[in-house]
Amino acid sequence: MKHLVRRILIGSLWIGCVLPPASNAGPFVNVAQELERLMAQHGFEVRGIEQTAEMEGRAEGDDLVPRLRVLLDGFDHVIVQDEGGGVDRIIILGEKVAVVAPPLVVDSGGSGFPPGATPDDGEGQPGDSIVLPTQRQGTSHAVNLALEGPNGQRVERVLLIDTGSDHVVLPASLIGPLGISPGDLRMQSVQTANGTVDARLGTLSGVWLGDTRVEGVSAAFIDDTRLGGNALLGMSLLGRFRVTIDDEQNLLTLAAR
Repeated sequence: MKHLVRRILIGSLWIGCVLPPASNAGPFVNVAQELERLMAQHGFEVRGIEQTAEMEGRAEGDDLVPRLRVLLDGFDHVIVQDEGGGVDRIIILGEKVAVVAPPLVVDSGGSGFPPGATPDDGEGQPGDSIVLPTQRQGTSHAVNLALEGPNGQRVERVLLIDTGSDHVVLPASLIGPLGISPGDLRMQSVQTANGTVDARLGTLSGVWLGDTRVEGVSAAFIDDTRLGGNALLGMSLLGRFRVTIDDEQNLLTLAAR
């Protein structure tokens, strides 16, 4: 069967003025109850629904994806669609807060794109999007990235793309090669697609996406045996972009918000 593009719609972190509701805006409903109703009707999965408890959102629109976007307007969220354009699952990251993501710092020798990559359309400017080749690992995609420690050490690693992980998840054996002091890490439970695990949480000075350096990316270091030799590219980096995975061309596109 021919693979189609898997689209991953990430809820915006933009901050703007609050406009009065339109006269035809839908009624306010309990977000969790509406999600449960839509889950039963359409058969998708929601991760992080507990974060919507006691919260209200608008219920309007007949089409499922726009309805979900309006309902979850107050939350940072990811909508993962299946090959047929239906909703496969939703990942709710938390209530929106007034934050500014750390800037992208582009290496002076590069254009902001990996070699040969171009913006999504003719109107894009360098830096608008980053296109990376992916490696297939079963039904999953992986990318080869350079991780940067506090003293400038770089370690290249293949990371599985995992929108179910809150953080970039790395094996604990990389703490030393990255030059990270164990005293700079704190113990915390983190969410991955396979459930909640104990981890040592810290911050990578940078993650290199081709020629583009993303600063200050949170990373969770987990015992190697728990990861089975894998490393995961999670939402602490992916959440800064609009993400599209092309199953047919094996490409990951990270577009500027």
